[in-house]
Amino acid sequence: MSRIFNRHTARTLGLVGAGAAVGAAALGLYRATHPREASGPISPDPGRNRPPVPVGLFAMPEGVVEGDVTTPDGGTIHYAEKGQGRPLVLLHGVTLRHDVWAPQFHQLSDRYRVVSVDLRGHGRSEVGSLGLGLPRLATDVATLLEALDLRDAVLVGHSMGGMTVMRFCGDHPDVLAERVAAVALVATAGHQAVPPYMEGLARRVLASGRARIERGANLPTRKLVTRPAVRTVFGDRPHHRAIDIVHEMTTSMDDANLIESLLGIVEHDARDALRATRTPSVVVVGTRDILTPVPAGRAIARTMPGSEFVVLPRAGHQLMQERPDELAELIDALVARVEGSASSVAEAVAVDDRPVEADQVEPVGGPF
Repeated sequence: MSRIFNRHTARTLGLVGAGAAVGAAALGLYRATHPREASGPISPDPGRNRPPVPVGLFAMPEGVVEGDVTTPDGGTIHYAEKGQGRPLVLLHGVTLRHDVWAPQFHQLSDRYRVVSVDLRGHGRSEVGSLGLGLPRLATDVATLLEALDLRDAVLVGHSMGGMTVMRFCGDHPDVLAERVAAVALVATAGHQAVPPYMEGLARRVLASGRARIERGANLPTRKLVTRPAVRTVFGDRPHHRAIDIVHEMTTSMDDANLIESLLGIVEHDARDALRATRTPSVVVVGTRDILTPVPAGRAIARTMPGSEFVVLPRAGHQLMQERPDELAELIDALVARVEGSASSVAEAVAVDDRPVEADQVEPVGGPF
């Protein structure tokens, strides 16, 4: 009887302990992504009265031209473009593709030359002999800017695309100075993209995935990356079409390229590059981003001289899909700052009647 009781007690205590661990992890995640500083701006947010993003914005518009640039190591960079004017170069996050930026093609190609890229190992871009990793992606950005002869460009990097922009700024300062006028970092991190207490586990999991691929087996991506799992990276009330797009892109990515891309993210540390970058910049994050939460964005803005910081309430990680109107306004405001028609992003958004309010923009970066 005592033995049965002991087994039962042990099992019960084990379940309680596991539940407590899960609860503690959930609480820690909530606190990490909802700190006091993530409470949002003073100005009211429309919340559930926010109009939905029109479904038509999620498909690439007519008139888009696609092409490929050959890299020095024999790879290719696939890109799509539309419009004329100042170049706007859009770099997506891990597992995504150039067409995740479809809303920006609709909203911005009437006044910019919008160029979106399949990063190396994603979409139709091919990996060269030097393989993957953020240094390779940064070199690809320099290669693209020079091959297309883009000047006075605005680089917009989302998540891993933002990390690529940071690495580009650090590794290619001459190309940055010659060809880039401004930088927008969207839902990204400057370092510790994986929390320190999870880094060891992340490395072991990725090493195991690499070994699995080397044995000729597939990763269980389709089983693990379910549509409900993808929904968690979005904020409040995302469009179902946006979730479907991210799910399809993620589950169709090559396994080996996925592992190597994630290893690059684990190793990412761009703090020195950020300190040295004097290019006008804006950093944007959503309060419900569980992948690169508000403190990660604030740390970038505090490190980059002259940077401005914007928190979008109730938004998650996929800001180009969740908040295209706000992102378009902030890009226009950043360009206004560069062109001198406004002294700051905050001043530029204050003079229009679009969604972002001036009190949402904080000048947190140090002086130039």
